Amino acid sequence: MVIAGSAVSPAGAGEVTAAGGGGTAGSAESGSSDWRQVSAGGFHTCGIRTSGRLYCWGNDGDGQLGNGGLNTNQAAPVQVAGGATNWTAVDAGREHICARRTTGRLYCWGDDGFGRLGDGGLNTDQAAPVQVAGGATNWTAVTAGDFHTCARRTTGRLYCWGSDDAGQLGDGGLDTDQAAPVQVAGGATNWTAVTVGSEHTCARRTTGRLYCWGYDGSGQLGDGGLFTEQATPVQVAGGATNWTAVTAAGTHTCARRTTGRLYCWGNDGFGQLGDGGTNTSQAVPVQVAGGATDWTAVTAGQSHTCARITSRRLYCWGSDGSGRLGDGGTNTNQPRPAQVFA
Repeated sequence: MVIAGSAVSPAGAGEVTAAGGGGTAGSAESGSSDWRQVSAGGFHTCGIRTSGRLYCWGNDGDGQLGNGGLNTNQAAPVQVAGGATNWTAVDAGREHICARRTTGRLYCWGDDGFGRLGDGGLNTDQAAPVQVAGGATNWTAVTAGDFHTCARRTTGRLYCWGSDDAGQLGDGGLDTDQAAPVQVAGGATNWTAVTVGSEHTCARRTTGRLYCWGYDGSGQLGDGGLFTEQATPVQVAGGATNWTAVTAAGTHTCARRTTGRLYCWGNDGFGQLGDGGTNTSQAVPVQVAGGATDWTAVTAGQSHTCARITSRRLYCWGSDGSGRLGDGGTNTNQPRPAQVFA
């Protein structure tokens, strides 16, 4: 998961290396402070250093650390297999990772249930990077979700693969899982950003219009409809043409406009929409409480949301289980932005 906004791409994709021998935590770079990008997944984390080397750490139950090892959890960074020095972006999903190299090639590894690695294989977990099927060298962004993955090419075309039980691949098909990339319906060549939730996907076009598809049980598609699954992109209600960043997680979505205003929609069971209301799910975008016009970045978690304003102050809202809001309080859920304690 990466912050979506002016400072960080909303669909931080990374490049990965081909399979090879795993690295160790005791490299010459250990303890250095030259990290360039980081992405947190379900129970693991991956980061790229300025050297272009890629490291992961945490849970390795499905090979998601990518070091070619024996699925052993790691409490310190281990280098992803292959030793490549040209990783440029990485995105961690629930139990799998995808990343891109400067060559424009895209790789994934970890849990391949539902075909989420996109290698065209037989849903076999991979402990080292495997190239996404098709051999394209023009991937420019990727986002890994719970059970599906989406990525964009330099042509502006958008592709998804993995679980399609609720139409989250957007290919207009019959909810059939895909082990290789399938193009999102409509053939548009002007997609600029994409983000995925548990079973839904949202993406923005160069026109500034925002579209979502997949599961809509909590209104997370934002189309104002009757909580109906959509297997093709539907425009977010309101017809705005000034959306500039979008982030999805779990069953809610948040997005920012060029005005600096921030909106959320979908599941509000823990106050994760931040509208100050009574935890009522919303099928259309609702403005985050406070009316601020200087939001610059936002990221959605499973049941909470965090965002930054131009003063670089950081706010979070929604579920505060385990203290995830960072407001220094007593683990009390917040339905409106609470400043992170420092």
